[in-house]
Amino acid sequence: MLSRKFRGNPAVQPSGSVAVPSVVALMFKQTASTRKPKVRPMAFVVDLSAARHSRRRQTAERRVRAVLEDNRAALSRLFASGLIFTQKGSRAARELLGAHQGLLKVIDFLTRLGAEERSLDLRLKLRGEEIFEHLDAQLARTAQLTARTGEFLSGRGRE
Repeated sequence: MLSRKFRGNPAVQPSGSVAVPSVVALMFKQTASTRKPKVRPMAFVVDLSAARHSRRRQTAERRVRAVLEDNRAALSRLFASGLIFTQKGSRAARELLGAHQGLLKVIDFLTRLGAEERSLDLRLKLRGEEIFEHLDAQLARTAQLTARTGEFLSGRGRE
């Protein structure tokens, strides 16, 4: 029979034998009582739409600057060759200058859009979407004008 001293002790079996807790059980008991709950740092949320918009704006700006350089070179060749003073040369130069001014406006807007990227100006963002929609057509038109000017300078369009 168990003495009163051992009756409430869970380590003592009903048969009277003493159960010795294992080392793992003792370690678990110690760590479970002393362990503090983990505090995880707050995770940062990355707004991918803003990153995509920024990348789209930078790509468009690079494309427009490349076309502007080609346009500027074609205008310089027209002026250097003296063909700008002919009727067809002045028409080509006028068309190139019009396209050049349009692209300069786009570059100015893209620069402003980049500077105010964090703002919540809805009109600015809507205007940006409108420009992005028409940008490919505008760049294609300017490339076509530059190619036509190149043909004119090479002598094929002087008739």
